[in-house]
Amino acid sequence: MAKFKGGIEEAAAMLSLLSSSEAKNLLEQIRDKDPNMALELEERMIKLEDLVHLTMAMKVTFLKEMDLETFGLALRTMDKDITNKILEGLSTGIIVDIEDGLKGKPRPLSQVQDAQDKVKDHMKKLLDSGQIVLKPDGDILV
Repeated sequence: MAKFKGGIEEAAAMLSLLSSSEAKNLLEQIRDKDPNMALELEERMIKLEDLVHLTMAMKVTFLKEMDLETFGLALRTMDKDITNKILEGLSTGIIVDIEDGLKGKPRPLSQVQDAQDKVKDHMKKLLDSGQIVLKPDGDILV
């Protein structure tokens, strides 16, 4: 069982353990009392690592409107196994474009963090519109 210590990061981690419908309901209740807190929790609940749950169709949808070099730059600080899982099944051409950011010249950490923020914003937009699902509530997506 997970052990929590408190704080906004911990609250976001606990919300992430709920089903998406339960988390959404709880966030709406929080939003009614403290809209800023709900926004902060939503931002911290979205993790780049969650992209491993995308189906191939969702990956295509996700990458269609994403600058691939920016996406690659965002992946720089991620575990290589997770990065490989995210890139799994993509065409060679798309991977080459992503690797321009992933393996390109050294960049300041602030640029990598900016790229990660852009990717998370894109994830949130697609999640909110229902075009992608990151947490399939324990079911396998096909």
